[in-house]
Amino acid sequence: MTEKNKPVKRRLNHRFRFQLLHQWLTKKYLPCKVADVGGGKGLLAYLLSQSGFDVTVIDPLDLPLPPRFKDLNKNRTKLKPEERAFAKKIQKPFEEEMAKDFDLLIGMHAHGSNMKIINACKQYGKDFLLLPCCVIDEPIVKRPGVNWINSLVDYAEKQGFEVKTERLNFVGQSLVIYTDKHLGLISN
Repeated sequence: MTEKNKPVKRRLNHRFRFQLLHQWLTKKYLPCKVADVGGGKGLLAYLLSQSGFDVTVIDPLDLPLPPRFKDLNKNRTKLKPEERAFAKKIQKPFEEEMAKDFDLLIGMHAHGSNMKIINACKQYGKDFLLLPCCVIDEPIVKRPGVNWINSLVDYAEKQGFEVKTERLNFVGQSLVIYTDKHLGLISN
């Protein structure tokens, strides 16, 4: 128990970040057309598509969806071969002009694309959601004493976005940076 007699909610292993982000997105947004930039194996895309979102993975690597995964209740879900081949994929590095065909751009492991996603959303009037893990391949110099996540928020605000943040319940970098100006919302 905490000082205020509230139980402490134990944070989940980072392997559940896709499931937690899926849960958060489906509680916040109405289904829309999503680009999962750097979407890798496509687990987030698969989960969102099961909830009515039209999702395309944009990633230079063609990685297969895992044959099984655990849900938030730690139950195993085994996927049939046809379920593993569900995703629309663009097997190229993300370029800003790709944003024009989507409502929401998501970047979880979008190495080298976080700032491109922000720029593309500004150019095409789109919303973004970033859950950046690191500064790999970003056109920004990491400086001692300067937090990378704060730098990204500052960059987006300088581009004219009203940036919101929310923390998901998993171990590791769990801060979601997002905008919701253009999308249909379920809740604020």
